[in-house]
Amino acid sequence: MQYQIESLYEPLYFYIKKRVGNQEDAKDLTQDVFYKLSKSELDSIENVRHWVFTIAKNTITDYYRQKRIFTENADNRVIPDVAEPHDVSKELSECIDSFIDFLPEEYRTLLKLSELDGISQKQIAEQTGMNYVTVRSKIQRGRKKLRAIFAQCCVVTQGGKGSILGYEQRIPCNQKGVCR
Repeated sequence: MQYQIESLYEPLYFYIKKRVGNQEDAKDLTQDVFYKLSKSELDSIENVRHWVFTIAKNTITDYYRQKRIFTENADNRVIPDVAEPHDVSKELSECIDSFIDFLPEEYRTLLKLSELDGISQKQIAEQTGMNYVTVRSKIQRGRKKLRAIFAQCCVVTQGGKGSILGYEQRIPCNQKGVCR
């Protein structure tokens, strides 16, 4: 009987892991199944493999039930005074203009047209009479310089796709702009 139980561990673990999708949870649930099996009356069980997988199926169902209850409870909680990500972006966007003013003229004008006025790089090239590739390169360099100036003042925390999650002011930014 002991050998039969030991031979079930690996197939049971992979069965649970496939349905749960998380290695740590699969290990925990596999242990729960064997714990429940140890509490069963093994003498009355005719097919141990079938019994173990039935316990596993029920344990996985309980796991998802608990997860759903936890999620529902979390959804019902009210979290006070948490700033939305767009509030942080808006807050920082208000001080970008003052940071752009510290850039050299060749980058400042192009960045203001592109980033603040929302004019496409092709339109800027036509308006200024510059080559499109030159405009694109100067805007990229200007962004890099702006990022460096900004980094001297603030530490910005970004999400997975570059979204701004928060920021923290390093030093008073009176000499480099306003970051409040």
